[in-house]
Amino acid sequence: MAPRHFDGEGLRRARRRTELSQRQVAKGLGLSSHVPVARWEMGQRFPPAEKMVRLAGILGVDVDELFPREGPCDLVDLRSDAGYTQKAAADEVEGLTKYILGDAEGGRRRLKPHLIEPLSRLYGVDPDALEAAEDRTFGVTVPPPAPRKPPNLAEKLNELVRRAFRDDPTPEVLAEAVNAKTGTRLTAAQVEALLTGMSAEDVFTGRTAEVAIAGLAAFFDVPQLALENSVGVELHVLSGLQHLAAHRGIDLAARGGDGGVSPEMLAVLNDLLSRTPASREAK
Repeated sequence: MAPRHFDGEGLRRARRRTELSQRQVAKGLGLSSHVPVARWEMGQRFPPAEKMVRLAGILGVDVDELFPREGPCDLVDLRSDAGYTQKAAADEVEGLTKYILGDAEGGRRRLKPHLIEPLSRLYGVDPDALEAAEDRTFGVTVPPPAPRKPPNLAEKLNELVRRAFRDDPTPEVLAEAVNAKTGTRLTAAQVEALLTGMSAEDVFTGRTAEVAIAGLAAFFDVPQLALENSVGVELHVLSGLQHLAAHRGIDLAARGGDGGVSPEMLAVLNDLLSRTPASREAK
């Protein structure tokens, strides 16, 4: 098992940055008293594992930052990170009981195959991840997954082409379609170069690259950031956050030695996220 590391003083600092009282944090966790929170901050007790993710969310901090974990998850970790007790998880999955789940988490008896998919969905992970966590619970060595390399521009464009066209269009057809819809001046040779792996900077010169990418994004009806590389996305997001902070008249970064995003900015971001369609559907 790879339990999360707990630092009471770190919890206290995170709470004070948000200007929440111990009583307010306790209320957010559904506790009737602030005493458990006080004991956590003094290092006298550890918060229950299934409350750590929710606790980090209340304080506006990533759970892996507030309660870091070394090593991959086992079954107990997955359940705790999803915020469920054994009984609560068992109540959500048909055919699963607290005792069946307890046996699996204790490395005594594996889960039945028909429980893997609904339990992984409850925990918000892929079935393969759940089975790998179960292997770790039973002492089976599971090699770490290879780091996933983000798709490059060619991979993104080819996937968009497959979605937009029933047949595989020639570069000439694709260039004409994009130009007709967006007013760009792409040539078939440029489109072919992009689809076969050349970067936009190598295909175009100056601001022409930005115009071409904007045209392609408009044609496929995706945000321009969807066709940027990771560095470009990060710079755009940072620029947008700086503009948003200036517009709201708040600090983007927290003051003091801890750094991070300011509580005021976190409140703005949480409000924006709560109003997105994806957030409403999740509720």
